[in-house]
Amino acid sequence: LLRPTSYPMQARENNRRPRTPAAVPPLPPPPPFDWQLQQRRPHSSGTVSSRHRSILPPPAERQAKLSHATCIAPLAGGARALGGGVVWAGPPGPMEMVILAGAGAGAGASSASASAAAALVVAASLSLLLLSASLQGPHPSSARLQISDALGCVRSARAAPSGSDVVPPPRKGGGAQGARGLAGGSSGDMQRATCAQAMVAPSGYEVLKEEDLEEYAAKATLLKHKKTGAEILSMEKDDDNKVFGIAFRTPVDDSMGIPHILEHSVLCGSRKFPSKSPFIELRKSSLHTFLNAMTYPDRTLYPVASQNEKDFYNLAEVYLDSVLHPRAAKDPLVMAQEGWHYQIQDEQDDALKISGVVYNEMKGVYSSPDSLHARGTIKALFPDVNYAEDSGGDPVEIPNLTYEKFKTFHQAYYHPSNSRIFFYGNDPVEKRFELISSYLDEFEALPGGSGHSMVPTQELKGKPWSFAQSIPAPKGQEDKKHMATVGWVVSEEPFSELEGLSWDLIDQLLLGNTAAKLRKTLSDSGLGSSVLGGGMSTYLKQPFYTVGLKGLESAQVGIKVQKLVMEVLQEAASDGFDQAAIDAALNRVEFSLREFDTASTQRGMAFLFGAMSDWNYNRDPVKGFKFENTLAELKDKLSSDEAYLQNLIQTRLIDNPHRVLVTSSPDSTLEEKKEKELEEKLARDRETMTTEQLDSVRSLMEQLKERQATPDPPEVISKIPRLTVSDLDRDTKTIPEDKETIDGVNVLTHTLSTNGIVYADAALDISDIDVSLLPVLNLFTRIASGATGTQGKDRVQLRQHIDTHTGGVSCSWGSSTKVDRNDQGLTVVRSPKTVQVRLYMRGKATAEKADTMFDLFNEMLYSCRLDDQERIVQMLKESKSGMEASLVGRGNSYAVGRLSSRNHMPGLLNEMTGGLEYYNTVVAMLEEAQKDFPSLQAKLQRILDYVASRTKEHFTINLTADEKSLEKARGSVSKYVGSVDFPGELKEEKASNTLSSLASKLGGSDAMEGVIIPTQVNYVAMGGRMYQAGERVGGSSSVVTNFLKTGYLWDKIRVMGGAYGAGFSLNARLGTFAFSSYRDPNVKLTIENYRKAADYLINADIPKEEVDRAIIGTISGLDYPQTPNGKGQTSFSRYFTGYTTEDAQRWRDEVLATTADDFKQFGLRLKKALETEGVVGVCAFGSNTALTAAKEDGLDLELKEAFAK
Repeated sequence: LLRPTSYPMQARENNRRPRTPAAVPPLPPPPPFDWQLQQRRPHSSGTVSSRHRSILPPPAERQAKLSHATCIAPLAGGARALGGGVVWAGPPGPMEMVILAGAGAGAGASSASASAAAALVVAASLSLLLLSASLQGPHPSSARLQISDALGCVRSARAAPSGSDVVPPPRKGGGAQGARGLAGGSSGDMQRATCAQAMVAPSGYEVLKEEDLEEYAAKATLLKHKKTGAEILSMEKDDDNKVFGIAFRTPVDDSMGIPHILEHSVLCGSRKFPSKSPFIELRKSSLHTFLNAMTYPDRTLYPVASQNEKDFYNLAEVYLDSVLHPRAAKDPLVMAQEGWHYQIQDEQDDALKISGVVYNEMKGVYSSPDSLHARGTIKALFPDVNYAEDSGGDPVEIPNLTYEKFKTFHQAYYHPSNSRIFFYGNDPVEKRFELISSYLDEFEALPGGSGHSMVPTQELKGKPWSFAQSIPAPKGQEDKKHMATVGWVVSEEPFSELEGLSWDLIDQLLLGNTAAKLRKTLSDSGLGSSVLGGGMSTYLKQPFYTVGLKGLESAQVGIKVQKLVMEVLQEAASDGFDQAAIDAALNRVEFSLREFDTASTQRGMAFLFGAMSDWNYNRDPVKGFKFENTLAELKDKLSSDEAYLQNLIQTRLIDNPHRVLVTSSPDSTLEEKKEKELEEKLARDRETMTTEQLDSVRSLMEQLKERQATPDPPEVISKIPRLTVSDLDRDTKTIPEDKETIDGVNVLTHTLSTNGIVYADAALDISDIDVSLLPVLNLFTRIASGATGTQGKDRVQLRQHIDTHTGGVSCSWGSSTKVDRNDQGLTVVRSPKTVQVRLYMRGKATAEKADTMFDLFNEMLYSCRLDDQERIVQMLKESKSGMEASLVGRGNSYAVGRLSSRNHMPGLLNEMTGGLEYYNTVVAMLEEAQKDFPSLQAKLQRILDYVASRTKEHFTINLTADEKSLEKARGSVSKYVGSVDFPGELKEEKASNTLSSLASKLGGSDAMEGVIIPTQVNYVAMGGRMYQAGERVGGSSSVVTNFLKTGYLWDKIRVMGGAYGAGFSLNARLGTFAFSSYRDPNVKLTIENYRKAADYLINADIPKEEVDRAIIGTISGLDYPQTPNGKGQTSFSRYFTGYTTEDAQRWRDEVLATTADDFKQFGLRLKKALETEGVVGVCAFGSNTALTAAKEDGLDLELKEAFAK
């Protein structure tokens, strides 16, 4: 289950509760139109806000922006974040193959955005917002989710380090009653008030508060179930994407991971739905737009969402029954499977080992240096309360969990009296209460209500202190791998709404982008490679502040980092901020708030996460959604008190003695020590076991294997409510599109409701670029995103200009593959040797500011500075650091990428510019930048000269806006085109070393490769070519793919094998496939199960009901909701690839017409590929111990170290 657990920080991603709707963590599947969309995050200069004057007139329906989320997930097709962004592959289909590449964080992205971004995380903007279910593979759990306010404008849960299990939810803001000034925090008691026109409470309920949210054209009603005391927040809004969620406060006093294991376990069957896994059955056969569960440090949340009302209530009912009446509370086998259990390795010597899904998942988390450092920071900041323990589970402690303790925890905390229930959308309100009453009414209130689950307050200490720990590192890579974070718990009380919004503004000024005062100083200091932490975090009971650096030479350098942080804060408190900087930062905050309704497809999820940040602590979940009064109050405060922000910094940070310096030092022997300690422990356990105990271990193993291998009978599966194929919409969704020419440049326009905001993309065809420059494109696009400034503005001035006038501007590049067709006009597999490449400038602004946005396109691309050696060296250090974290945390996506690079050009480009090969390139570029900068600068200049040589014929512009705004934007486009110094005609000189010359590098598809990384788990991929050029791939293939992920692979790799996740992807455009596993304890066994998949499809007797379920699950991915901007970019992608609405409709028709015979035919084709010599290869990233053992066990792997010595 996608999980946030307890590692709130990494790089720039703040752990902050978003102001008003919170940052949402749903992992939507890729746009339904791009089969294999591999995209790296564009380096945005940011999103925006406003100062005393708003750039956006408050519309009738006020907007708030939901910050993007990031995820770490085992993606079916190999999603990954590399060198500065997320790369992901979606479900198979005849769609475009697109690789939008960027360099890493740009002017507005965090330093870690590039790096840690690479880590996938942090960076990964989830512009792709969480590649979820369809992408994930069988289990959303195979993904790790984090909420991050990467735009820095909403108070959101900042990125947990790669692999972390914590979702620090966001903070909402606003609310007149929230203004209490610096000294006064919000009262712990929730304010209860009813509106003049109070809702008539349903029978058995009491209305506590009713509020009209004019900002979002929504209504919120807070109620209490009289019998149990359960609280319900019912939100009404005209939004088809309905949301349900139920949360329980689940504090821990140890690190056995009980909340995390329960989160997995309750979805493994219940009283009414006794299937082994109703959760996976829902993933197979529902139209969910979100379906997951999350473990936080002090709460566990179970949310679902769907656009179909019948489907929505099916999902909500299964979740309610699962959490309140789980089979796990009566069946120890569930905890054994999901948590931990002993296994006998060898019947001859009875040697023991430990397995379990959560156990293996957390071994992966505890192999991540970033995760451990973030975890250590929270532990150090809150030494006396529950947060000092890990709710996700420490692998050393998890095996101490007994079933009795597990069961008692559920009884104590999973009770309506300790619950918070949430509804949102346009469904009938009475139907909501009819459903929950059927469950709540059978319970009695707990004697003390929810008092037993209250989280204690960390008392502030009277003097600073330090905390040191060790983290894993590759052998020979210990140099410059130290980390240091300075942290404060800033208050024993929550912030008022005014102070919360004020800290959003301060964070923008200090850390919001690479030009911000504190971030810039740390980044330019030369002390480390990239910035850690993101400022103020408010997703826990008490607000806390963190900032630091990674990539230090020694732990002692941490003292210098702390000194530097204090100096910058003192300067800010003494001298304040430049008015232009305040204007830009406030503009960015306000823009994001007002853009919310048109910028998010998961508004309900955002409201849920935002509400929980207060609701979990018995505070008002609604008041923060009304931001207008607080925003106005902040503007008045800034006008009347020039020292207001300075006083906050002085009081909350500089004068606050509850400050800790956390240092983490690399130890290349740490993983080996852990493995040895585990072996010794298991040997001791084995020695003390009696014959009866050994027999008990064997008995449990056999029972578990039998349970896992036995399919649920049809009558059990039929109990799970589901849609039928007849409930599905048979027509594909269309996107409005018009084509025109403005001053000789092709322009696509999309008339959609955007609340006066213009979303623009300018694409430049660079397909004949010299291939030797491709590895430098990431760096160039980051520079062109404003990372070094322009000829007319330094990076601070540029950033302020961007934030003052726009919602963000970025540069990226990407590759795509055009559709190929047969004589009948049907899409077929294209030659693997073709690819097209484009450079993109992207931005958003109000129609009135469109001229400025396009001026920035011109200035940032053609006048970017290429001579800032110091800054470029620092950016490369950030990229290197981020990729090192990503390689350890997301080995599955790198492994799939290695396989793709042998089979087609887009895959090869991706490996060269974002894979393991690119990591080595970054290392070399860094050395070149330090020792021979003119050489690197010359390459950057060659790219710029090449870009400047493009003519109008190479340009295409994409506009998405409402009709009135589009009309204004057309005039801006005309001015933009006129301002670009286009050459009269294309220069004849072309690079001799073009993309076509790379075709000779394709091949070696059957290579067997083992890549050693410092980890306790493995990431195993196997794949190759399944269809040849000219062959047709039908829509039924995506149904079979979905079936494999949620059926066979789920059972074999996750349930029985103990891996955290597994997936299967098919690239219908290029004819290749790939299996992958995530945080897997096995290597050889996993490959053996991959090889058996074809026979399973061939021999399985798949009933029509199962086929229909797979069809429904596939349609869910095709119909995922999109924002207006997302729709515009999908259409833009189609334009370049030639994929049409008719193609999409044909694919949908073929999906709906899938039969059991299609599964068999797919299996036969897969079997042929698996058995054909030279077709299928293997790539596994994992520990030295596991890969060596697999090689010794007959797997012919060529082993190599991931990191250069």
